[in-house]
Amino acid sequence: MDQFEPGSEPEDLAPATPAPALPMVWLSLILGLFTLGGVLFGLVFLRNLQVLIARPVAVGETLQAAPAPQPSITKSISSLPQEITSRVRASAPQLPSVPSLPSLDLNPLPAWSGTERVNILLLGIDKRPDEPVEGTRTDTIIVVSLDPVQHSAVMLSFPRDLWVSIPGYGQQRINVAHAVGGPELTVKTLEANFGLHIDYWARIDFDGFRKIVDTLGGVVVDVERPIKDDEYPTEDYGYKRIYIPAGPQLMDGQTALEYARSRHSENDFGRAHRQQRVLLAMRDRAMTLHMLPRVPALVSQAQSTVATDLSTSQIIGLARLAQDLDPSKVSSVVFDVRYADPFIGPDGANLLAPNRAAIERVLARVQAGQEPEPPRLEVLNGSTVQGLAARTADALRRDYEIARVAPADRTDYQQTEIVVLGSRHSSGVLLAQRLGLPASAVRDEPTPDADADLRLIVAGGFTLPGAR
Repeated sequence: MDQFEPGSEPEDLAPATPAPALPMVWLSLILGLFTLGGVLFGLVFLRNLQVLIARPVAVGETLQAAPAPQPSITKSISSLPQEITSRVRASAPQLPSVPSLPSLDLNPLPAWSGTERVNILLLGIDKRPDEPVEGTRTDTIIVVSLDPVQHSAVMLSFPRDLWVSIPGYGQQRINVAHAVGGPELTVKTLEANFGLHIDYWARIDFDGFRKIVDTLGGVVVDVERPIKDDEYPTEDYGYKRIYIPAGPQLMDGQTALEYARSRHSENDFGRAHRQQRVLLAMRDRAMTLHMLPRVPALVSQAQSTVATDLSTSQIIGLARLAQDLDPSKVSSVVFDVRYADPFIGPDGANLLAPNRAAIERVLARVQAGQEPEPPRLEVLNGSTVQGLAARTADALRRDYEIARVAPADRTDYQQTEIVVLGSRHSSGVLLAQRLGLPASAVRDEPTPDADADLRLIVAGGFTLPGAR
C-alpha cells in the first residue's frame, strides 16, 4: 500500500508563478483533509491553498505553524464566538487580507475527466502507538459515492460486526478483512458481498484523526444525547470513564475521538452516526480561511497518518469535482437494524446478518442518482379542496414512503409548506425543487420520535408540476 513520500517543507515555497506546480507536501495535506471530511471539504482547502500559492512570499519569509491547542474540557456553545475569535487572532496576526473566494481560479488545475460515479472507501483503524498497521481491524468503514454529473455525494457506513464472506477466509466480521488482507481485501469483500464497486481507498489511524482535529482548533458537534461510557479503552490496554453532555460542544481532538469511538453508551449504529457527524463537523470547521496559519502543522500530520491508492492527479481532479457539489444533494446512510438482523455467534459474540436485498436496494438507488433512502413523507391538506392531499401523495408514492395522509390543522394555508421533522433538511430542499417551490417553503421543526421525515402541507391552488 502506498504512503505519501515526504515533500518540500513550507519554508521552501518559492514566489508564485502564473501556473504554480503543487509540491507533494501540499498534496499530502489535501488528501488528509479531503478523505477525513468525506471528500466534502477538499475544495475549500484547495481554494485556501490557491490563496497561499498566489501570495508573493518575500525572500527569507517562512510560514509559521500555529501552536496546537492545549487539551481542554469540552466548552459550552455559549462561549464559542469569543473562544474561536480569540484563537484565530492569537494564531494568525501576520495574515494579509485574503481575496474573496469567487476570485480564485481553479482552472489551471487538472479536472476530473470521468462522468461515471466514483466510490471511495474510507477506513479508520484502531491502532495503538506500539502496534503495527498490519493485522489491525477497521473501526470505521465508510464508502463515499460521488456523482460528477449530478454533483451529489452519499456517505454509506458499514458496521464492523456485519457477518460476511471474506474471499479466501470464509465467514467473518467485515472488519477482519483489513486485518488479514489490508484495504485491498476490504475492497474485494464489499464487492463480493454487495456488488459495490470500489474505485479507490484511503486509510487513517485515530491518532492522526485526533491530531488533525486539534490542529483545526477543535470541531463543533451538536451532541444529540449524553455520552456516558465507563469502559472506554485506553492506549495502555485499560479502561476509563468518559462523559460528554448533550448540546453543542467545542471538542478538542481527544474528546472528538472519544465521541466517535465510544460504543457502550449506545450500539454500533449510534456510533456510526456519530462518526459521520464528526466528519461533517470537520468539514464545517475547515470552511473558513482562518485555518490558513494551521497549514504547516497539518502537512506533517497528513503525511504520517494517511495512506491511499489515489494518485496526485486524481486527488486534484477530485478536488475540482468537489467544487460543484450541491449541498442539498449530500446524504448519508448507516446500515443498521433496518438492513441487518442481530444474532449471537457460536462464541457468544454479537453479530449482524446483513439483509443483502435491502442493502442492494439502497446501492441501486445511489447508482441511479436518487436519495439512498426514500424519505418518509406525511401529506396534509391545508385547503378546502377535497382529495388534494391524497392526489399529491399518490403522485409522490414512487419516490417517497408515504407515512400518512390527513387534514392539516387548518384549511386556509396560503402557501404550500415543507416541514423537516428530523435531520433530513436536504431531502426537504430536494422535495421543494421537485414541486417547483421556493427554498423559503422549507422550514425545520425537529420533532423527537416523529413518524415521518418530512411533512408536506398543500395549500389551495397547489398543482403538481406537469399535472394538467
